[in-house]
Amino acid sequence: MRTIVLGILVAACVAAARAADSPEAAWSLVDVVDDVHAWAVESPDAYWGLARGRVEAPADVIFRRISDFESLPRMYPLLDRVRVLERGDHTALVYFHYDLPWPLSDRSYTAWHRWWTEPSGTIVLDVGDANALGPPDDGAVHIERVLTRMTFTPVGAGAATDVEYLFRADLAGMLPHRVRAQTAWKIPLNAVLAMRRSLEPRYALR
Repeated sequence: MRTIVLGILVAACVAAARAADSPEAAWSLVDVVDDVHAWAVESPDAYWGLARGRVEAPADVIFRRISDFESLPRMYPLLDRVRVLERGDHTALVYFHYDLPWPLSDRSYTAWHRWWTEPSGTIVLDVGDANALGPPDDGAVHIERVLTRMTFTPVGAGAATDVEYLFRADLAGMLPHRVRAQTAWKIPLNAVLAMRRSLEPRYALR
């Protein structure tokens, strides 16, 4: 059953990645921070975000950092709890809890992660909703329909990496349209910036 779920996840992420590159998608550039670009698009039933930027660190170093799930709260301030429920050589089932400021309700979700390395050296990480496999009710609002693809493409003889982060999720709860739409692109934008702050020496000197 879990093999089927992972297969569906991969197929969905492939379709989403192709949609991101298609001219029909009508993506709008919404922000540029420190040369990291963020785009957004809305479909009839979802909000999508996409961020692209270069991180001055090797792809495998970046991936090791973000796949060390229990340490991610040190990178993302609002993320306060992470539990790895199951882990294989190239997969992980992970629970995340976010402590949001009042008046927002806390959010949580459980997701499958699957990763591999392409012959080119690009590392691909797909993430998909698995709330049904998560822990009992934690009192938080469950983020739904999570679907993410991250790619880490080596450049400059492998010393740097072009990172692309495609994101979709329903934050659920009573949030206005503007907040849902902005969150869809701010999450990938801030994630790429966090990779930089966590790994690039120039930020350690600030």
